[in-house]
Amino acid sequence: MRKDTFFACLALALYLRVPAFTLFLFFFVIGIQPVGAQQPATRNEFWPEINVYIDVKPGLRLYLLGTVSKTVEDGELRNASGFEAQFGAHIDYLPNKHVVLRAGYRFGTSVGPTSEPFKEHRLLTEQTLRKLIPGDLLLSDRNREDFRFVNGDSSFRYRNRVTLEREFQLFKQRNITPYASGEIFYDTRYKTWNRNRLAVGVQTSLRRGPLRKMLLPKRQVILDVYYMRQNDSRSNPAHVNAIGASLAFYFR
Repeated sequence: MRKDTFFACLALALYLRVPAFTLFLFFFVIGIQPVGAQQPATRNEFWPEINVYIDVKPGLRLYLLGTVSKTVEDGELRNASGFEAQFGAHIDYLPNKHVVLRAGYRFGTSVGPTSEPFKEHRLLTEQTLRKLIPGDLLLSDRNREDFRFVNGDSSFRYRNRVTLEREFQLFKQRNITPYASGEIFYDTRYKTWNRNRLAVGVQTSLRRGPLRKMLLPKRQVILDVYYMRQNDSRSNPAHVNAIGASLAFYFR
């Protein structure tokens, strides 16, 4: 992790009164650098995304996802070439406000001109544990298992993501939730921890009132804007800087 990024996140965490042990675990996870020689090339991308959550019954919901990432050259977003599209359908089981279990399917494919066309079928499972800790911080630990079939070749990938977030009242009946997350990847194709991600962002509800992240979602629309830095010891380029923006629609 770059020193300036580390100290910026450290200052934010101390301001929000994160316990020392939690802070140590968080930076241990996000600070792991990939093993292997680093490539100097860096790619810039834009990741727009739409998420839809539909309550089937209490504790059970349908989650739909659609996203198209864009490679941005020379900062010209309108001239960006297509890079990857992904669509998915999932079932979420929420036995209580501290646990989210997910199983689903995603289809990914290259879009637009690319030297590496691909098609991917992916089955996934997730287990997310959430807990409120001192300082009104929400700590989430998401474990994810990807069973991938890329261009006919099968592989398995494990991902662990730790997120810290805190909700603030910005204006009357208008709340925002800044957050920081770190994620690491293990891929059986390389038999190593080959990738890590660091992200910082902010969420806000487009409807008045709190986001209520620890409760079963009510009808609302959440805007999420973030910056993500990805390092990968087995890809070229080895670094990706991404600006992401997503809209999440909750229906109950």
